[in-house]
Amino acid sequence: MIINQHIPIMSNEILSFIDKEKKLSILDCTFGGGGHSMKFLETGHSVTAIDMDDYSQSIANKIKQDFPNFSFYKINFKDIDTLQIKLKKFSFIILDLGYSSNQLEDNEIGLSFKINSNLNMNYLGGNITAYKIINKYSKDDLERVFHTYGEINQSTKLAKYIIEQRSIREIKTNFELIEILKNSGVNFRSKKIHFATQAFQALRIEANKELENLLTFLKKVHNLMENKAFLAVISFHSLEDRIVKNYFKSNKIKKNNSFQNSKNWGFENLTKKPITPSNSEINKNKRSRSAKLRVGRFIN
Repeated sequence: MIINQHIPIMSNEILSFIDKEKKLSILDCTFGGGGHSMKFLETGHSVTAIDMDDYSQSIANKIKQDFPNFSFYKINFKDIDTLQIKLKKFSFIILDLGYSSNQLEDNEIGLSFKINSNLNMNYLGGNITAYKIINKYSKDDLERVFHTYGEINQSTKLAKYIIEQRSIREIKTNFELIEILKNSGVNFRSKKIHFATQAFQALRIEANKELENLLTFLKKVHNLMENKAFLAVISFHSLEDRIVKNYFKSNKIKKNNSFQNSKNWGFENLTKKPITPSNSEINKNKRSRSAKLRVGRFIN
């Protein structure tokens, strides 16, 4: 039985960019639990969704039974150029970079601080796991991961301590890692969030190549957009948001209607500052608190 726990983030804000009188062809590049796709389908739009997760495919199969204007393909969003479909361009493309609540509760993936699971954190089925990073990476590579992806100031100290601890015994579970982080003497950045957040973020990004996948996606996405189509991206930490912000900035339309990138296409930036969830949404869904939405209109 499929128990879908995912809650879509800022769905009303996203729908506010859409003319209610128009029926759009939408590409949902991170289907997850299907929350955003369902919002689009319920308002009469056609949706093509993609995701690598088997659980997402099960949810999609159920949705297909009720919505003939919905289709699903099991691919990574970085591979959008490989979509083998008749419709070549879309009028709205959404990319939600957060992992779904279904993935968070899956102890085989092991993204949660609350569930003790084997170190994994790879939700894309690749061969890099948190276990491999923690137990096999060199000091320099551990330092790189924690500094670059976790923005941990004392990444060298943390890397040395992990190597010291793994020489005593393998670090196999999330709870074992959390205990090591707690005893490392590292001053983690924020007291508002769990002290292990930065380290878990770093391991997840490395295991799934999250930033590389985002950059690859952004190099391709304009090829799938109709003129005046919308691109909406929801990010959850500063590294992702910075990439999206710089993408819209480097491909913006200039005042003389030429393009910043010296090509024949660009974006009108519709969110000079990112949109963030309302207080009421955060109260209902704590995981939404770090979300940032940026939207651009494609012009060619």
